[in-house]
Amino acid sequence: MKHPVAKIYTDQGCITVELFPEYAPNTVNSFLWAIREKMYENRRIMRVVPGFVLQPSYCYFDEKLCDFMLEGEFAANGFDNPLKMEKGTVAMAGDGEKLAHGSEFFITLSDEAGEKLQGRFTAFGKVIGGYEEVERLEQVETVQIFPEGVEAVIRQPVKDEYMRHVEAETFGETYPEPEIIVQ
Repeated sequence: MKHPVAKIYTDQGCITVELFPEYAPNTVNSFLWAIREKMYENRRIMRVVPGFVLQPSYCYFDEKLCDFMLEGEFAANGFDNPLKMEKGTVAMAGDGEKLAHGSEFFITLSDEAGEKLQGRFTAFGKVIGGYEEVERLEQVETVQIFPEGVEAVIRQPVKDEYMRHVEAETFGETYPEPEIIVQ
């Protein structure tokens, strides 16, 4: 079986991600479903923390459709996911204990960040092309914001940056809707 591949088109480039359904099947289903449902179309990139993560989707874009949780496919939740968190790993945000967010993905920006995140967030892909666009986005000017009820460091680009379009090639394989546990 050939791994599915997603392409994330921004205003200035394209980031290509290989997905690994054998390591995180429900998370890959969720990501592909979100793409099919156009959840990532023309979305402002919400969080950039240099040296840590680039998180194009954050706070579920304040849209109910994008606000859903999955069982975390990571070690802290008792799930064996051998995909290493390192620079270029794509993972889902979540609570770091049990849950993964179904549409809030991030790209790990350093091996050191990956060590901090390993086993607490669902790794499900790797950047295989367009890393120069990830690096460009990591370097944009940001400003710290303080959303109510959020404890994480939130740095948003000063000048809006967008995911314009996300598409996936599944090479003829069918991926079902995810098993959602909280909506």
